[in-house]
Amino acid sequence: MGKKIIQRQSLTEQIKSILIERIVNGALCPGDRLKELQIAEEFGTSQAPVREAIRSLQALGYVQHIPHVGALVKTFSSKEMEEAHQVREALEGHCLLLANIAIEELAAELDRQVEAMRMAMLENDIKAFSMADNLFHRTIVKFSGNNNMLVIWDSLRIHLQVMLTLVETSMPLDELYALHPPIVASLKRGHRENAARFLAEHYRKITASLNKSEEYTGLFD
Repeated sequence: MGKKIIQRQSLTEQIKSILIERIVNGALCPGDRLKELQIAEEFGTSQAPVREAIRSLQALGYVQHIPHVGALVKTFSSKEMEEAHQVREALEGHCLLLANIAIEELAAELDRQVEAMRMAMLENDIKAFSMADNLFHRTIVKFSGNNNMLVIWDSLRIHLQVMLTLVETSMPLDELYALHPPIVASLKRGHRENAARFLAEHYRKITASLNKSEEYTGLFD
């Protein structure tokens, strides 16, 4: 693998951002070891900024340090996943009910993500489906205009990736896709409360699917 080109800004921040994206998109999975020397050689830098980036990821909860083993991408407990799930549902549901949210514009943007999910479903492209699904839910929070809530939502992205991976193994893509259009349809009719109810139903069904999945219990501490 060739060396990555690092732009003229904090090496630590850039390396941290790249590692986060790899964790979120599944290139780095729970339990994978982050090897300082290997990462430093990939980016053509010393181990110092890599070490600082890994420490920062540890502080953020993306990475855990295991004595005599090293830094590993964090494996979440079922309780941590459930709590992250509840926070995401609360944030998104609250944002749908905000008076200042631009309903028509939000519905149009969500419609684009639903179409992207539909196309990915037809092509059985799980990665593209996950990206569109992720953007669908993030867009709801983004439209609130509340940057603090968006930061909180973004902090749960690794939980989202793990959750989506599990959902995709326990729920067919067509069933997962079908949970999203009713949310958009309600917004198009101006029915915020109905959209929030469909969102809650979306999370309820995902939770039920996860709880029935053997993978759900097998991938956590």
